[in-house]
Amino acid sequence: MGNNWVPLLGLSLLFLLAAAANMVTDRGQGADAWLLVAGSLLVGGASALWLWKNPSWWVAPRNHYLYLLGGTVAGLLLGALLPFLNGTGPWLAIGAAIVVYGYFERFRLLITAGAAVFLAGFLAMLIHADVWGAALQLVACGVLAFTANKLHELRHGRRRESQDSDPGFIGSFEEFDPDEALRP
Repeated sequence: MGNNWVPLLGLSLLFLLAAAANMVTDRGQGADAWLLVAGSLLVGGASALWLWKNPSWWVAPRNHYLYLLGGTVAGLLLGALLPFLNGTGPWLAIGAAIVVYGYFERFRLLITAGAAVFLAGFLAMLIHADVWGAALQLVACGVLAFTANKLHELRHGRRRESQDSDPGFIGSFEEFDPDEALRP
């Protein structure tokens, strides 16, 4: 667990944008294949800058991450070119990359989120209705946003109430007389 919440939040916003593009165009899930490729490369570049300034934990050997990067880029590009995937090739590559990254980091939350994104992409490949494709992209967006929130919460903790007031005092608006405690 490290600073992985920012890349997942970026991917969540990317899937939200892809869902909007899917609904505006009438070409099925294939309308957003190159949007997911270009957006993933932009999110990857922004994530690399973020992780450069705020390094994450590297549990696996560094070469494994480089192989994952190369495999993800190849999966994004080749998946966008394959017509039988109905435009969901980059989506499947992103889900598989999150699963492998979660395996490298030994973090089940990432593995589960990646599997959910992959499963949503697989269902979108099978279902050719635009509305269902966009709905499944929103599901992937929600899964990634939830995971980003959980990672942020694990890293930084929950927000606490202000320390200025006692929580037992909230709702109690009685007058307080400082001399009352001194009276017999």
